[in-house]
Amino acid sequence: MYNPAHMLLYRRHLRTCRHRKKGQNFAGCQCPIWIDGILNGKRYRKALETCEWEKAERKKAGLESFGEDRTSKTVAEAIAAWDSYLVSQKLRESTLTKYRRLLAQFSEWCAAEGYVALRQVTVEELDAFRAFRPKIAATTSVKELQTFRGFFAFCRDRKWCDENPAKRIKTPKVPDNKIVPYTREEVSAIMAGCDEIGQQPYERVRARAMLLVMRHTGLRISDVLFLRKDQVRDGVVQLFTKKTGGHVLLPVPRELRDALDALPLPHGAKRETGYFFWNGHSKPKAILNNSERLLLSVFNKSGVRDAHAHRFRHTLATDLLGRGASEQDVADVLGISPTIVRKHYGKWSQARQNRIFELMRQYQEETIACPFCNGEGRTKAGECGQCEGAGRIHIEEKTPR
Repeated sequence: MYNPAHMLLYRRHLRTCRHRKKGQNFAGCQCPIWIDGILNGKRYRKALETCEWEKAERKKAGLESFGEDRTSKTVAEAIAAWDSYLVSQKLRESTLTKYRRLLAQFSEWCAAEGYVALRQVTVEELDAFRAFRPKIAATTSVKELQTFRGFFAFCRDRKWCDENPAKRIKTPKVPDNKIVPYTREEVSAIMAGCDEIGQQPYERVRARAMLLVMRHTGLRISDVLFLRKDQVRDGVVQLFTKKTGGHVLLPVPRELRDALDALPLPHGAKRETGYFFWNGHSKPKAILNNSERLLLSVFNKSGVRDAHAHRFRHTLATDLLGRGASEQDVADVLGISPTIVRKHYGKWSQARQNRIFELMRQYQEETIACPFCNGEGRTKAGECGQCEGAGRIHIEEKTPR
């Protein structure tokens, strides 16, 4: 059976090192550290690519874990396996890119710090990596933590690690979402801004159509840009959203239908592609960047402060809530859950807040104490000249001594 004691560390002094005569265990120079021994029945002799004994010891421990447990995986092997799994799930390329970027940075950090085996990564090491990362926004930190939880859950299910260290890290607090819905005047100013951009009608027509789709349907910009013509039929738009897969089925007003019918072929499209805004072959990232620049020019012309595309989604949701729509109704319109509606949109509906205030006023008026009658407890209507209506709490007026 493999004996970990066979793996030995030593410093291999360079010819130019003035400490060569002080032996292979000398710690006061920057010469590379090597490892030599028997690993899985074979001679293993290699540079550990570090000059620090602490990191070399961690790499040695990671290599020894493979001699003791053949089911163990290196960090790099586990990340590669997870990437293959994500590809098999047919995730969007943009989502895969985000996962790959984070896990590549994690793999590089583990290699630099001497963590070879996945089992060496505990909550302390994960904390150290997150502290090593440059300062990032709270929302980004939450997303990255969710990525790590998914990665380690994948590894734990395959018994490559003993626990999910990411689950032991507390989720960072995210500042409250302060996206404010547009007023009617702001919407009018934005739509008027479409006529003041670009040197040709092409940009103005496209910008107007994009904004009208978001205004009347509340779709995200990614769903708008890749909206297919067969998804808008007989005055109805029907699709499944890209982000959540939620089903959207909504009527299309004449204003929006006319704007979509007036759209020319997208630039770069040699023939009909079946899309309103996409030419069928440009990369999604490219069309997203181009559309953001186009809409930014509209928002700048409008003079509306902090204007951006996603505010149309908030505007539609709050308007519907103000008209008496339930949270489930708004969730069906936007293709999300009622919980998300309650969390992000309900607080901005002034009409909804006015209804709440009116309910509270009625409740308070019906339970207010009456100082003008001598009755005790609840009395019937008409027993007190100062009271109108039943259900008020009457208290006895006390005569001062």
